[in-house]
Amino acid sequence: MKRTFDHIKHVAIYLRISQEKRGENVETLENHRQILCDFCKENGYTYEEYGEVISGGKSEIEQRKELQRLLEDIEKFDAILCFELTRLSRNGLISQTVKQYCIDYDKPILTPYQSYDLANSETDRLLYDVGSMISSHEHGTIGKRSKANKKQMSKAGLHVSGNVPFGYRRNNETKKLEIYEEEAKVVRYIFKLHSEGLGSFKIRDILNAEGYKSATGKAFELPTIKRIIKNPTYKGTIVFNDRKKVKKNGKFVYEPVETIQVDNAHPAIIPPDEWDRANRERISRAKQAAVIREKPASTTGTTMLKDLVYCGVCGRKMRIFFDDKSSTGYVIQRCYHLYNGEKCPNRGIKLELVEKEVTKALPNFKSLLEKSVQRLQQEKEAGVETDIKRKIKQQERKLNDLNEQQDKLIDLALKGIFNEEEIRNKKQELIDEIKYTESAIVDLKEKIGNIDLNDHINSLMNIIELIEKLPNMEPDEVNQSLKTFISKIVYTRVLPPELLKKSTRNKQRKEYPFEIEIEFIE
Repeated sequence: MKRTFDHIKHVAIYLRISQEKRGENVETLENHRQILCDFCKENGYTYEEYGEVISGGKSEIEQRKELQRLLEDIEKFDAILCFELTRLSRNGLISQTVKQYCIDYDKPILTPYQSYDLANSETDRLLYDVGSMISSHEHGTIGKRSKANKKQMSKAGLHVSGNVPFGYRRNNETKKLEIYEEEAKVVRYIFKLHSEGLGSFKIRDILNAEGYKSATGKAFELPTIKRIIKNPTYKGTIVFNDRKKVKKNGKFVYEPVETIQVDNAHPAIIPPDEWDRANRERISRAKQAAVIREKPASTTGTTMLKDLVYCGVCGRKMRIFFDDKSSTGYVIQRCYHLYNGEKCPNRGIKLELVEKEVTKALPNFKSLLEKSVQRLQQEKEAGVETDIKRKIKQQERKLNDLNEQQDKLIDLALKGIFNEEEIRNKKQELIDEIKYTESAIVDLKEKIGNIDLNDHINSLMNIIELIEKLPNMEPDEVNQSLKTFISKIVYTRVLPPELLKKSTRNKQRKEYPFEIEIEFIE
């Protein structure tokens, strides 16, 4: 006997349009919504809507935010209402996840033309499974056909993939890119500034200062400038990358299968020889910058705090440079990294002032070490074991923090705050630090099983002796010595808005205080 649904009063309406066909499906989505709302009205149902723009073939439930939210709220409703089963998903795994929720919570799925009592009817479960299999098969077939079509169109010089680059518009009849002069002049300006030797940071600041807007109508960001300079579309070239999605180490990655490149596919905003020259120069600058970052400051010397100062706002390492244009000397440069999508507000200051504060803090640290030595000399080996266990917990907290930072890189990439190269470099930094921290934890755990009280005391005494010798060392020796017992110096100097309006020569602005927090290696 088919179950009746007289008990249904409140339903969850799920609406989805495909990400791949967003433009042409907006009207379809509204039609679906109207049909479902009319269906609720005819049956006396109240409802809540869950709608999203995403491909039905997405294989991770975490990517389906609204569907995931609906399933979390499922107990609030008497049923799920959708236009047809393909609106729920074209992916078999997600379809089965939805099915299991409906069985577990005894919630039917309704469409204007069919109902599925999954918790109580074997026949409905079979119909649902067959429908899901057909949808999944159709999705795969459509995907392959679409990919083959895109490859063929790319070979013909037609624009088929991704967003239309800034400076162009796509002719829907010819499927080719056409120059949009209002934006194209900005692209030419970017390449002109680059040819004059300016980097992406400076180009971004000039564009924003002169009031130019990006494709979204907002100020230009650094990744946008870099993408424009590297994009071969601007020299008239179409590039289509055929990739396949595979899972490695628990994460999906896209591996290249074939790259199709067609020159002279559409009008060039930047002449090909000029684009090639600009990108040769870009690569050359990047290599030169990498060499400079790796080698010590040979002309100005190594400072006491080299590679130790980190931004207290965004957490990135801060740059120390020698200001040879004035009598300022060494300076901690203001932080220019993007923070929450905007330029980091942390301001710089004379390095000498920070060095003085660090020097003032060292006697207190030395005093703590001396007390630790006295305590250890009075305690038995059990006291050392307690101390080591405390250090293990400290390193484990650091390891958790590093892993969280690595997870957040994904969000930064999705938001476009960092480009692929920046994300890759930051990830490698974190991986190296994670390995170092894991190694430190292993070493500490080994020490517990082989505690030597005298070794522990001698280690602390060596640091005390090192601190006493610092005043007689050269800056590079001081720097190397500090790194043996200081992991980082967190520096913060965020000026109030009213001070930022004043001249950089204003005494109150120049003398606005900073804060430092020294993280010692214990």
